[in-house]
Amino acid sequence: MTNSTALEVMRFGRICGKHLNLIFEPLGFFELNRLLYPQSKSKRRACVFRASSNFLGLTKMKLLHRLVNSLHCSFFSLWQLKSNSLCSSSMSKLLFFYDPLKETIYIKTPEGSKRRSSFLRLKKSLYGLKQAPANWFEMLTSWLKDINYVQSSSDPCLFSHKDKGSFVFFHFDDLIVAGKVDAFEDLFLLRFHNSSAHNPDTLLGMELNQTKDSVTLSQPKLIRKGLELLGLEDCKPVITPLSPRIKLLTPSEKEKEEFKKLQINYRSHTGLINFLECRSRPDLAPAISMLSSFNNNPGIKQWQQVLHCWKYLEGTLDLKLTLRPDSSDGVNNIKYFTDAAWADDLESRLSRSGSICFWKSCPVAWNSKKQNNIALLSTEAELNTLSDGVQESQWITYLIEELWKEKLEPSEFNVDNLGLLEKIKNFGSNSKRKHLDIKMKWLREMKNSNQINVKLIPSEDMVADSLTKATNADSL
Repeated sequence: MTNSTALEVMRFGRICGKHLNLIFEPLGFFELNRLLYPQSKSKRRACVFRASSNFLGLTKMKLLHRLVNSLHCSFFSLWQLKSNSLCSSSMSKLLFFYDPLKETIYIKTPEGSKRRSSFLRLKKSLYGLKQAPANWFEMLTSWLKDINYVQSSSDPCLFSHKDKGSFVFFHFDDLIVAGKVDAFEDLFLLRFHNSSAHNPDTLLGMELNQTKDSVTLSQPKLIRKGLELLGLEDCKPVITPLSPRIKLLTPSEKEKEEFKKLQINYRSHTGLINFLECRSRPDLAPAISMLSSFNNNPGIKQWQQVLHCWKYLEGTLDLKLTLRPDSSDGVNNIKYFTDAAWADDLESRLSRSGSICFWKSCPVAWNSKKQNNIALLSTEAELNTLSDGVQESQWITYLIEELWKEKLEPSEFNVDNLGLLEKIKNFGSNSKRKHLDIKMKWLREMKNSNQINVKLIPSEDMVADSLTKATNADSL
């Protein structure tokens, strides 16, 4: 069989997303009998996949928090592409069906088809093709530019309209439209016939509730799902994500074997916690940072702490992330709190960073992570956290100034280490701190150029302290 005998048709139905075996060869003519697709899943690696780009348009959750917060929760709508109900007797318009297919691609004829040919040639993109997401992204961005939306330099999935005061950002097939949305709706539904537009009650897996002055984000359904998977629906809740002050060490071989007997996928349960933390639960940040570091070699003690975290989620099922911009706050800048637990890891002696960013008195970014290098001083550990926070704030500042065409005041960074503040202000010649030369000079330059303002606060006012360790309930 050759190209000339391959039929240029494609049957769309329920079978498409489950049973189609795809053959991809963008280099042109090829003989199908040379690339007969194996049925065994273990042999699928032998097939040819050569794509120049497989970019998938996914927006950052940090961007979502900032944009929702900055719009003061007004005129917020969501559009989502949805397929028609699938049935074997009718054609179903799938998401990628809107995309033109540039390459020559063949598929094995679906089971149940009356076509005599063993292979069919695709005329449109189909879910499962490696290059389909890139084609979708290219088509969608091209259409947005045609209707006078400008792509952001800060994020490729964010677009703004100069005149109509509306913003569009998308996460794969979910288009979130904020601002003045009336004009966009007609254009969108005209271009994508098989779509729906509605005011959002869910947003990228989160439950969304809007009031006149706030937006709340929560994920109770996902928490219930995780509890059901573990059989913890009726468990006794605990009040902290981890046992207070716990230090997790590398598990022994005995502990590893004890966990393996349970036949549990450790990574899947920490992955669910990570999904919750990234979107709406900053209180889980230190817990998931510590627990996920054992994803490859967990032991029974690590698993006990995973269960402890899920019991905490049972007791905080209805906890929500509230974005309520403070109109009385006349200061138009970003406020960061950065802290570090020096030499927190008892084995590697790596420190742990914790930071949280506020804009208009709302949390829009948070982080808890193990540092990459061993800090010889507590000042160095705090310096590493501050340096990471300043770099992140530069992107946030650029995003805000780009979209709202306003100049922000210098970002405010709150630290509780006097030595760090003194080192930034003065050059000094302390031999113990000479190795901090590059980062320190960069931060000093940022401060002297009035791009950042570093402020010393009492340790009891350090909001980021709870992001550096397994704290007790009072600190949390």
